[in-house]
Amino acid sequence: MTVVLGASAFVLAATAPSPSAKPVEKSRKDLVPMPEGWTAPDQVKAVELAKKQYPYVKDVLMEDLPLRQRRLRDLGIGYKDIKHSYILLDSPYVDTFDRKYGPVRFMHSKHAAALEGDCAACHHYRPADPKASETVACRSCHQEPFADPESGRVGLKAAYHMQCMNCHEDMKKGPVSCEGCHAKLPVDHKELVKLPENPTPQEVTKECLRCHEDAGEDMLTTAHWLWRGPSPYTVEHRKSVMAGKGTTTLNNFCLSAISNLSRCTSCHAGYGWKDDTFDFKNMENMDCLICHDTTGSYKKAPPKAGMPDPKVDMVFVAKNVGPSSRKTCGTCHFSGGGGDAVKHADMSAELFWPDRNCDVHMGGYDFQCVECHKTRNHKISGRSTSVPVAEGSRACEDCHTSEPHYGDTLLDHHLNKHCATVACNTCHSPIYSKCAATKTWWDWSTAGDKKRKVNKDKYGKPDYNWKKGDFRWKEAAKPSYAWYNGFMERRLLGDVIEPEAKGFRPGEQLSAEQKAAMVITRITEPVGSMKDPHSKITPFKIMAGIQPADAEHRYLLVPHLFPYDKDDTAAFWKGTDWQAAFKEGMAKAKLPYSGEYMWVATEMFWRIEHEVMPKENALSCVQCHESLKGDKTCDRCHKDDRNAKFRELAEMGADFQLLQVQGRDVGDLIGTTNYINFKKLGYKGDPIVHGGRFKSLPLVYDGARK
Repeated sequence: MTVVLGASAFVLAATAPSPSAKPVEKSRKDLVPMPEGWTAPDQVKAVELAKKQYPYVKDVLMEDLPLRQRRLRDLGIGYKDIKHSYILLDSPYVDTFDRKYGPVRFMHSKHAAALEGDCAACHHYRPADPKASETVACRSCHQEPFADPESGRVGLKAAYHMQCMNCHEDMKKGPVSCEGCHAKLPVDHKELVKLPENPTPQEVTKECLRCHEDAGEDMLTTAHWLWRGPSPYTVEHRKSVMAGKGTTTLNNFCLSAISNLSRCTSCHAGYGWKDDTFDFKNMENMDCLICHDTTGSYKKAPPKAGMPDPKVDMVFVAKNVGPSSRKTCGTCHFSGGGGDAVKHADMSAELFWPDRNCDVHMGGYDFQCVECHKTRNHKISGRSTSVPVAEGSRACEDCHTSEPHYGDTLLDHHLNKHCATVACNTCHSPIYSKCAATKTWWDWSTAGDKKRKVNKDKYGKPDYNWKKGDFRWKEAAKPSYAWYNGFMERRLLGDVIEPEAKGFRPGEQLSAEQKAAMVITRITEPVGSMKDPHSKITPFKIMAGIQPADAEHRYLLVPHLFPYDKDDTAAFWKGTDWQAAFKEGMAKAKLPYSGEYMWVATEMFWRIEHEVMPKENALSCVQCHESLKGDKTCDRCHKDDRNAKFRELAEMGADFQLLQVQGRDVGDLIGTTNYINFKKLGYKGDPIVHGGRFKSLPLVYDGARK
């Protein structure tokens, strides 16, 4: 009798240990341990403040709310009096039962702004003692539950929930569910997980599904599992549900996953996807541990189609699962494109344990990725400009609002007005890859020379790899700026290149200058314009390079790079034969290959999203508006006031000299004005002199215009 095994059965059989195989020594070593002395300083301060004990306020001044509101405003109490703009709601008075949820990150200034400075909405009474502060912490009046029955006051936990949820419901803003405010704490799985001593990966997943079958069902339709999905933000492809890096998406890094799956799927959230026979309906092929490991010891074996490294102690990891983290997300996303900091402009291994100046959210407040990239049913909010799939959007404004400068000063007013035209990261990420150099140029046309000497640049990065060609790297780079309204144009598999692109043929040698002058085909490009009110000036990393195209059909080619097995000679990394590699790759892509290829110049726009610097390091007014370096600054329009230091307001911001002293490669940016290049964006010049995009009224004094 002949037995035919399905794809999943084959994977299970192939990964089961041979009876005669020598046991592999297991490792529980954390691969990215916290460096000694590392702290997230803003979070440390918030934790200390949360544990602070306050004397109990028994007697309060009973005052009708409208009278209290008026009195606080008359006293001038407002944003300037907020001592702590960020507070962690984690008092001992709240932690009274078994903890299911983590503390709440409370943005004090944001809430004050949402209430338009109405401090009395939360600080509804003041202590009766006339010497006491007008506003006191919640836990000054609300402490242990039923501690003061005569007053009728509820405990702190009830006060938080009543005040917060009632306000959110009344204003129809903000979350009202437990997970909306709190991170859910992990359940201890040590006694729950039942596994044999040396389980296969599929046996581990099967054990997870014993309790979490619904999660497995959810995962079946996600982008992390399918590597394809809806592309509502890609123009001309908005109804597509098949676009993704597993199907039609191209890039100028590793070019395409098609025909190279067993290497590319090393970061797939599954086991054994090495060809088109992979069973996406079999939940046992899912890799739960890659996202839910908390030990730091789990890792994939790079060329093995997503299979775990044999040294991983699968039982140990399975018994210590929990929420995803920077470690689990970063294992794949920080090393996209084949190495650390290669692909993304603003993500690298530095973000495992970053400095506050590298990323204020992760390094200052110890944010985990899912605190911004909220997850529902295993679909993750957030989208990249490099790939079309989107399962929900995330933006700075979701937390910080569309008017994020919460003070009531002149500068706050103007900065909030800027938010209608300038994306947050334009000012708050004035440089990208400031913590580790990123790849900015990749020339595939020079690959194949195994004898060529490899040199290293000033960052210690290689300038060449025989498998991949020439590279250029840059640390602390100034972004390129473009108008962006949230939509992208993309060239997908089979789309033609620029009509004017001529390319160069095999054997032709071009100088660096000739390559720089080539007609560029943009694989991704932001949609937007100066006259579009939905567009904002947005920072991007432009990835440039040279990659192959079919000389007759004029579309970008998919090469077969990574060998299927030891007998595969078509793979370029085995036989260094581009013709064989293109023939096999395009067969896998199900597109014809003419047999003639050329090398063309391409670019990709990668939006800068991470590595947000502390607010004191944001771009200053002068760094963008050259006109403010002259005699006049804010007093072009505002009456000179000795109490308002106009020059100081205009010039405070990113200090490139200090960044250079700290080791950043920013010497060329010191003293820069017109930082974002207004003329390139479509303005006649500095908008202060020439007028904005919707108003022609210039903000000049007599004689200022030449």
